[in-house]
Amino acid sequence: MKILNLYAGIGGNRKSWSRNYNLCVVCGKNEKPYKGKGLCISCYDKIRAKTPNGRKNQANYRDKHRKQIRQRQTQYHKKNRENLFSLLGDKCCRCGFKDKRALQIDHINGGGIKERKLFNAKDFHRVVLKSITNKESKYQLLCANCNWIKRHEQQEWGK
Repeated sequence: MKILNLYAGIGGNRKSWSRNYNLCVVCGKNEKPYKGKGLCISCYDKIRAKTPNGRKNQANYRDKHRKQIRQRQTQYHKKNRENLFSLLGDKCCRCGFKDKRALQIDHINGGGIKERKLFNAKDFHRVVLKSITNKESKYQLLCANCNWIKRHEQQEWGK
């Protein structure tokens, strides 16, 4: 971590972005969270990855804490899905079914199969969230039955 120590002595005003620094000493911004040694999180990670043991240390940490990392990821994805469902109304748009185990995110105008092939579930949720925040009305919540009925009525199966 010798590279990080080069930036330890450079600082700005106290009590703004971090305790000792006003801005990131590398990129000069304070929009990203503070990580340490006067660096924002992205600059800190870039420098850490270039150190000789940086990648080894990351791999060792992941190996030792695999269970905890997986639990955090699972909790994050569940929370993200819950947020999406609440933004989309928490119930089926057609019949009002509320059991979240059977609710599915549906493309209103079809074309969901093509989009699903581009993204995994995590990235798809990000795309839907971005679409909702941009107020595009491309998605709706349907229960599994209504979703399959809609697919059959509009002939939305993959060809």
